Amino acid sequence: MDEQKSMEALEAAQKDMTDTAAPETGEKAPEEAAVPNALASDPKEPYVERPKGQRIFAWVLFGIIIAGVLLYYFWIAKGGRL
Repeated sequence: MDEQKSMEALEAAQKDMTDTAAPETGEKAPEEAAVPNALASDPKEPYVERPKGQRIFAWVLFGIIIAGVLLYYFWIAKGGRL
């Protein structure tokens, strides 16, 4: 008797869980439908490119970093002595 009641309660809980889930048709659950999508309403600003001098400076710094790492590895490979 108790086992049958627990099975009925389990089935009822599973039915409640499936009723509140969003259906496969793409519709939103009632909780999700009430929340507005803030990203959809904000207009996007047009892309503004960085100044050419800034981009060149960034590449130069990147090259310095890469050269420093490579020279450091070379120094380690040679024994690390001055």
